[in-house]
Amino acid sequence: MVKSKILKFISLSIYLAAMANGTSALAAIGKVSRSCAPAGAQESITVDWTFTPHQFWTASSHYKDGAFLHTTNTVNNSGAIGGWEYTWRSYAGHAIEFWYGAVIGYHYKRLGLVSFLGNTVATDCNLTQWGF
Repeated sequence: MVKSKILKFISLSIYLAAMANGTSALAAIGKVSRSCAPAGAQESITVDWTFTPHQFWTASSHYKDGAFLHTTNTVNNSGAIGGWEYTWRSYAGHAIEFWYGAVIGYHYKRLGLVSFLGNTVATDCNLTQWGF
């Protein structure tokens, strides 16, 4: 019984320390944008690396030579109502634009209220920044 209480205390202490350092369930959620000419990819992605599904909404604005071209979002890519997808990986973009430009991603999560997860900006393939 004492051993059980000690283990509970240690677990609670680790949890509270992690929360104090800003670690939470959101730490598993990543976001990335990329403008990758070799892959033809102009895209923004919101992902949960634990493969846990969430209500995500992602948008991706594309620019070429400094000029705005268009925005694509999860409304365009799915039949989901209002663009909200219950998924572990929300994708907005396409792989048909073989040029380098700028991509701005907009990442949201909904659980009752809408949470803005942040923006991402890319001017290259971002191979080292896959939402970690």
